[in-house]
Amino acid sequence: MALFSGLPYAAVHMDAVAAAAGVAKPTLYRYFPTKEALFIAGLAWTLAELRDAVGAIPERDAAARLRRAVGLVLERIGALSPALTAIEGRGAEFGERSRRVLREGFDGLRGALAEVLRAGIASGELAVPDVDLAVLMILGGIRMAVHGTGRRAPASSAVADFFLHGLSAAAHPDGAPR
Repeated sequence: MALFSGLPYAAVHMDAVAAAAGVAKPTLYRYFPTKEALFIAGLAWTLAELRDAVGAIPERDAAARLRRAVGLVLERIGALSPALTAIEGRGAEFGERSRRVLREGFDGLRGALAEVLRAGIASGELAVPDVDLAVLMILGGIRMAVHGTGRRAPASSAVADFFLHGLSAAAHPDGAPR
């Protein structure tokens, strides 16, 4: 997945993947018959690992946990955004498979983020009237920030601040007006 994160999707060749993995190309093809199949399997692994990383955030402070979670998701989804765009443009078979993997992966990620919010609610640090909607907005906002705007993704702290402080007219945490 490091190759897919660091290069345009079309520039990633199975020779380079085999070399990076330290295996012969026929061995790689035994497990992944195409580059698309390799990418989809790697995407499933990446999303599962991301879900686990969000669930294992050590900070106890709700705002710090949410900041860390947003940072992890923004960083990892942002790195794969060009490859995701390329794979979604492939044939119907791989497009549907990648959408299924994304759906399943994001379902797990939604659960992990919901737990972060619920813990913040339980501690009295967060007031979230609809956890499911908040999680969808966080993930949707991150996805649009890295995937659909055509501009460089914002800093994770800016995204986290938006979700922590919303659209209120109150002062920014550093005391400066917004």
